[in-house]
Amino acid sequence: MFGHLADPDGPNNALSQVLYGLALRHGWGCEPDQDKAVSYLSAAAANSASIESEALEAGIKKGGAAKGELTLAIFELANCFRNGWGVKKDPVAARQYYETAANLGDTDAMNEAAWCYLEGFGGKKDKFVAATYYRLAEEKGSKTMGNSWIWKDKYNPR
Repeated sequence: MFGHLADPDGPNNALSQVLYGLALRHGWGCEPDQDKAVSYLSAAAANSASIESEALEAGIKKGGAAKGELTLAIFELANCFRNGWGVKKDPVAARQYYETAANLGDTDAMNEAAWCYLEGFGGKKDKFVAATYYRLAEEKGSKTMGNSWIWKDKYNPR
């Protein structure tokens, strides 16, 4: 069903594209096809961004018409680049995608972006930026055990 709804030449539904992309990536109810999964996740991100843009142009100031699908698609594309699922492993791209999804409000992406900065995955280590992302995630309800260090004064916003 998701395959039909996700069809770019058919209904072209962004949420279905995300879900079908995940099913293809992991082989949930179908043969795994990681290359095809990336194409559906990319289509979902593009479609969601287009819907958001149209909503904002129509005067909907807060957006949100497809924000959930957009952030989920971007987050899952980050996972593809991090793990080499359907694309060549690319830590720099993974970190950029995590940051984009984090800046759109996704708490899982906030935690992953923080981890990237903490470990130096995809760029230089930066505990200050890591603490900033971990704090954002925690303020939105996603607390990680063992992260009390993020509240030390030296990691306060400058």
